Amino acid sequence: MQENHYSLGMDLFGQRRYDDALEYFQAGIALGDPRCEYALAVMYYNGQGVTKDYALSTAHYTKAADAGILPALVSAGFAYANALGVPEDFDKAVGYLRQAVAMGDSAAKVTLAEIYSQGYQGGSMREAAAMIKEVLRSGHNEEAMEVYTRYGLGSIKT
Repeated sequence: MQENHYSLGMDLFGQRRYDDALEYFQAGIALGDPRCEYALAVMYYNGQGVTKDYALSTAHYTKAADAGILPALVSAGFAYANALGVPEDFDKAVGYLRQAVAMGDSAAKVTLAEIYSQGYQGGSMREAAAMIKEVLRSGHNEEAMEVYTRYGLGSIKT
């Protein structure tokens, strides 16, 4: 029976045994498990068991996102929109975020709405307002409220 490197790594990560978790995630990556790419990205993003490195984090987020891992899609989109270890690239950001939005992710909606509110990537203020209002209807979200207020999205008819 083959080991589930991701699950074992996550167990170790939860115990804050980062060095051991790192070994399992790296082994899982070698076997092609994109969930391990995502887990390693989180470690590099937060500096848990490794030196904080946004470039490496974004590289691993990107590989996991390209495999369709939902939280990686959100994180890669955010990283490219905010130039975290990579040059700012709204084309890549929007590509990843749209996939995550299609999967129903509210954090992706907020980030994509902010990009559209700033006039990037052909999105409209109306699209931005619709996404933010949808997130706010589903519950309290500080980031959504901040975008809603900052860009005056409440006055836009959707």
